Amino acid sequence: MLSPIPAFSRLVVTGNDRAKYLHNFCTNQVRELPAGSACEAFFCDVKARVIAHGYVLAFEDCHEIWMLAGNEAGILQHLNRYIITEDVTIHSATASTCAMFAVGPATTEALLRVTENPDSVVYQPLTCARLQFRAEDNASAAVSALSIVWADTPLLWLALPTDGPDILAHIPTHVDVDAAQRSFEELRIRERFPLVGQDLTTENMAPEAERNKSAISYVKGCYLGQEPIARLDAMGHVNRALRCVESSVPSDQLLQATVLASDDVVAGVVTSAVPVQEGAIGLAMIRASAIHVPLHSVIEGQVVTITISRPRNA
Repeated sequence: MLSPIPAFSRLVVTGNDRAKYLHNFCTNQVRELPAGSACEAFFCDVKARVIAHGYVLAFEDCHEIWMLAGNEAGILQHLNRYIITEDVTIHSATASTCAMFAVGPATTEALLRVTENPDSVVYQPLTCARLQFRAEDNASAAVSALSIVWADTPLLWLALPTDGPDILAHIPTHVDVDAAQRSFEELRIRERFPLVGQDLTTENMAPEAERNKSAISYVKGCYLGQEPIARLDAMGHVNRALRCVESSVPSDQLLQATVLASDDVVAGVVTSAVPVQEGAIGLAMIRASAIHVPLHSVIEGQVVTITISRPRNA
């Protein structure tokens, strides 16, 4: 039922100015985000290059930033650098967090039944809540929860305290962790949810991830990196875009494969890959001019067809 979230990072932001402060340093609407809600966002430098990416969760007493992979120390340094007189404190809670995930509405409903919050609405997309779980000694522990949807599949992320009561004894966990991790990775790739430092780097601008509908607000006003993003929006396109690619080869061969256009000019490189029934799928930053032309790769001396899946959240 529950499996570990790989490479999870968690930042906690407190202080009376936290919502306004985060709003000024990310690409989505945070200032008006009501408690119990979440949004996806990029954190960029002044040139709109990606520093971090993840979800911002609004609670009554704090905001939290949940990320996969990336440079946690880098985003902490970046956000703390601009605090002058604002009432804002930002710290990492990653080391004290055990992050788990569950897939599907039935699993979420089953989890809620073993909490003290069985009527929680956290099963709705982009909602968050603090759920109370009971341990074997009847001690209670608060667990932060986030509901999201990847590739039309509901997921529930849980941030459990590592120093609290052992509540996992009451919750079934997956025996085959590797299979659960592959399922998580398949959903992530089909959703085109990038790992910063792997699928995106500091050389990429946020719109190149093409998660504009879910992670970028074009009406929120000024924030760090807003001007270059607005210029790209006015141009109507980016020069390269993150795409889900498919191939009949195994995932270990697809990973790091060079994607070529019909004229053998490099179109991109596969940076994430996972096995599926038909072969493998992956993520690649593809030149915009090559997205709608036949693509291939030369793997172990053989020409292999590469196809691009229809994008989500572009």
